Amino acid sequence: MNKKVDVRAAVGRNYKLYDLWSLIHLTTGIGFGWLVAPVPAFIVMALYEPFEVLVLSPLCARFGILFGYEAVRNSLSDIFFDAVGITIGAWLLTALVAPPFHLF
Repeated sequence: MNKKVDVRAAVGRNYKLYDLWSLIHLTTGIGFGWLVAPVPAFIVMALYEPFEVLVLSPLCARFGILFGYEAVRNSLSDIFFDAVGITIGAWLLTALVAPPFHLF
């Protein structure tokens, strides 16, 4: 028989406070903070976390792809790294280099 394996149950949730994705959240936050006003940038990036866990993760799991299967602790740390990145992008990077355009 061909049994479907529940990838999420086999691996478990990501409980880490920081991992490789933390660096990605930080750099993405820097880019958003540079190109978008801080408040809308934070709202978009913070809303991505529940979207990732509640929508993208189950959708990817249907195809056997492990993505976004993380605990609340990891999601909150991702939002923290987003906020730090936005802060760096909005105030430090913008002061050093003017953005080529500004979205909001």
